[in-house]
Amino acid sequence: MSKSLVPPLSATDFLIASKQSEIQSLEYFLNMGQLVVMVSDLIHALQKERGASNLYLGSKGQHYAEVLIDYTHQTDDQIFEFDQTLKQIQSEITEHAGNGRLLNRIAYALHALANLPQFRIQVQQQSIQTQSAVMVYSGIIAGLLSIVFETADAAVDPTIARVLVALYNLMQGKELTGQERAVGSAGFSSGQFRAEQRERLQYLIEGQERCFELFHEFTEPTSYALYLQYAQSPYRAEIDRLRGLALSDPPLTIDPRVGDQWFKLLTQHIDSLKIVELGLQGHLQRLCSQRVLDAKKTLTQHQALIDTLETHPEESFIVMLSSTQSQNPAALQDYTHPEGFGPKLGRSVLELVQNQAQSLQQMHDELTAARTALEEKKLQEKAKVLLMKHRKLTEDQAHKLLRQMAMDQGKRLTDIARYVVEMAQGQRK
Repeated sequence: MSKSLVPPLSATDFLIASKQSEIQSLEYFLNMGQLVVMVSDLIHALQKERGASNLYLGSKGQHYAEVLIDYTHQTDDQIFEFDQTLKQIQSEITEHAGNGRLLNRIAYALHALANLPQFRIQVQQQSIQTQSAVMVYSGIIAGLLSIVFETADAAVDPTIARVLVALYNLMQGKELTGQERAVGSAGFSSGQFRAEQRERLQYLIEGQERCFELFHEFTEPTSYALYLQYAQSPYRAEIDRLRGLALSDPPLTIDPRVGDQWFKLLTQHIDSLKIVELGLQGHLQRLCSQRVLDAKKTLTQHQALIDTLETHPEESFIVMLSSTQSQNPAALQDYTHPEGFGPKLGRSVLELVQNQAQSLQQMHDELTAARTALEEKKLQEKAKVLLMKHRKLTEDQAHKLLRQMAMDQGKRLTDIARYVVEMAQGQRK
């Protein structure tokens, strides 16, 4: 075929391709939404199993054995569902560009889950300390949470990204609540809180506050209203009262029986957060489905309009797509030409391109806000790791140091974290 017979590419070709690319991304996140739901349910099951194992080990195997077995079976059911979901969407995940970090997080989670049966034998035989058991469960949960984080970080649709950021912070806040339940149970059961336990509790409480603030910023109104309903419940006031006892300095002597009350209250709180989480999961799935339908509807409208307009080629027009020209409709008159689009088609195509460009720009602006929250989270975690490594600090101590530096210098915690990271990078050069 000679060059003269090859039809030239047109603006409409790439306009349609742009919308098709958007649909592919939305369909991908529809699948990822299913994965996030499975991760959420698996984490909740692990949190319940962690709590029961904590009580079982704390009672020297005298209590909660049957409850622990029941929770173990529930976790296994959720692991099966998680595995089935991964198999269903494996090709989409592995073939999607830029998924290296997400695939690494999934690999880590699967490896940790594969070691769970051997760890459970240690719990059953009481050959592991309570604190060590809590750390194992928390490590598995952290790996699963990182899957949600990477999914949110990769979202290209701002409405979906916002919900994912809200859901991640809600899940993270719930996990910190679970860790607070474990630390508090240990302290109350012993009758007094040690300094390191009080420090850990303070860290976990502050972490929850940060997570729930970001949840509020990015969530939709219905989910936040439900969260507020539980936040204002009487049991929350009792939790705050017991927190005051635990954080008292000098430490108070506490009736060990308070430990059972604490565990029940925090369990109720975690279950309430799960209800909010379920509502937000449903919203995410509905949102992903609706966004796919909307994008397909728009694509059909674009194609129909172009097909209609291309039946009137008698007048000619070439569309120039610079930003200056698109902002000045009168300038379009300067680009008539004996060959090309007709004026009606040219103007209509230009309008479609402009609308698509404006939509993409709005998406970019809204995505920036969501990704900023995630980037700040990554930056703070990286700074904590650096301080823990170079100054031999615990996670709680590293966070406390960052917070103190921010207060002393009157700067945001993120700014201090960035400074720590940049200093470490400068020293390596």
